[in-house]
Amino acid sequence: MAAALPVDATLAVETDGSFPGLLSAYAAAYRHGALPASVGRLDEPAPGALFGQTLPVASDAALAGRVERGLERVKPGLVGRLHRAFLSERPGMEVTVLRLVDAAQAGGAVAAEDWTFEPARVVAQWSGRVGREAHRMEAFVRFERHTDDESGAERWAAVARPEYHVLPLLTEHFAARYPTMAWRIVDARRRLALVHTPEPDRQPGEPATVIVPADTLDLPEAAPDEAAAQAMWRAYFQAVTIPERRNLRLHLRHVPKRYWPYLTEKQTGDQA
Repeated sequence: MAAALPVDATLAVETDGSFPGLLSAYAAAYRHGALPASVGRLDEPAPGALFGQTLPVASDAALAGRVERGLERVKPGLVGRLHRAFLSERPGMEVTVLRLVDAAQAGGAVAAEDWTFEPARVVAQWSGRVGREAHRMEAFVRFERHTDDESGAERWAAVARPEYHVLPLLTEHFAARYPTMAWRIVDARRRLALVHTPEPDRQPGEPATVIVPADTLDLPEAAPDEAAAQAMWRAYFQAVTIPERRNLRLHLRHVPKRYWPYLTEKQTGDQA
């Protein structure tokens, strides 16, 4: 599948590392007349750009929105697929996404579904992996209750270590599920946190849910009864377990061991 724009082996673009920044880079590349061979961050120059041309691109939300709307007209759901693949953080994925964006703009929906075209195939593969990881996180996040000694304010916190950068994909699910609670989900691998502030506690116009560096957050001690609540949760799981029907292989398929350190019910001597 031929794309409208050639890839310029001497061109590198630098963005802020966000998905809107990458879509803004596509618009800049379109004006430039060629796709870049590499994509880096504005604070970390793109690899391979030493002897070529580097094109810095500022993230433009309005421009990125126009690119998104154009892609959705071509193929509904394509933007979500591209976004999930982007969040895989796989080396070179930014260029792959740009190539598929360009091919879809030039060739329509057929290009997005042409598995003989490598970018379409790679984006679909990694989009599926990231989507499955986000789905698991919706099930495996375990919140712990904290209270502020002075104000008595209640906050809920969870720690996870997802394989991919899925925090942006968790926003809608958890904000809809716990809209009136103050909560945060910390990605221990990337040191980022998804933070939700209920309406009475945030400023007018401030978004309810944002992603911030985890190091900027403070958290009171766990509530006095939190340990007892977790003990009851573990007791429940033990009570409903039928030892004779245990199938560890099947269990590991659904709940891989890499999730266990952050699951309350797994913090016991018997982890099978």
